[in-house]
Amino acid sequence: MISVIVITKNEEDRIKACLESVKWADEIIVVDSGSTDKTLEITKKYTDNIMHFKGEDDFSKIRNESMEKAKGDWVFYVDADERVLAPLKDEVLNLVKTTNKSAFAISRKNIIFGTPVSYGPYSHDWMIRLFKKTDFKTWVGKVHEFGTFTGNLGYSKNSMLHLTHRNLDHIVLKSLDWSHIDAQLRVDAHHPKMTGLRFIRIFLTEFFYQGINRKGFFGGTVGVMDSILQTFSLFMTYVRLWQLQQPKPLDQIYKDLDKKLIENGFNY
Repeated sequence: MISVIVITKNEEDRIKACLESVKWADEIIVVDSGSTDKTLEITKKYTDNIMHFKGEDDFSKIRNESMEKAKGDWVFYVDADERVLAPLKDEVLNLVKTTNKSAFAISRKNIIFGTPVSYGPYSHDWMIRLFKKTDFKTWVGKVHEFGTFTGNLGYSKNSMLHLTHRNLDHIVLKSLDWSHIDAQLRVDAHHPKMTGLRFIRIFLTEFFYQGINRKGFFGGTVGVMDSILQTFSLFMTYVRLWQLQQPKPLDQIYKDLDKKLIENGFNY
């Protein structure tokens, strides 16, 4: 028996195709983090097995609790912007019957800004998503989480399709959401105080890493755009970290300023 777990939040434009691509599974569990659009309305056409985590931003916790609920011998995690292509479906159905592996890394074909990409990390984009439940241990990390298990890892021959970075709004809004979590994790880890020089060093290092090490600058126009936006995404995390390191919240500074202006007749 195979259980598929899909995590959602306001995915009304994407969830139908995702669930269509996994409707062959014995069980579909949708884990929703507070959708306010038609995501759940569409989801209910495919499964009544819906878990709710309103406002939850700990993805490992979400994945772990949904794993506990899954009834399948094998559990396959699929994101709302991923599609299980027909060859991979056939491979998975065969693997769970014949393999002695405990988990499988699934390769992904990526579409960025409407364009298939295969440069740098996108040439072999492996994600460990298929687990034998009896050998699974736990998911680790609030973001960029990964699953742990006992036993050996296998690799799929076929791929999922990943429809990511669909437009500028998508990547910027996603980066803003994740920056809250990433910045707080750095605060909790007692990250050194952010300074102007540290901002410059981080920006240049990430720019070189994305463009040269990850070969974004050799991936055509889309590769260049993606590299710059990935650098900007990390930069936003460190700006938010700087905000959290301030002795007084910025909102409070502006409230105090307005209060003083009112009190002294708007002399500044």
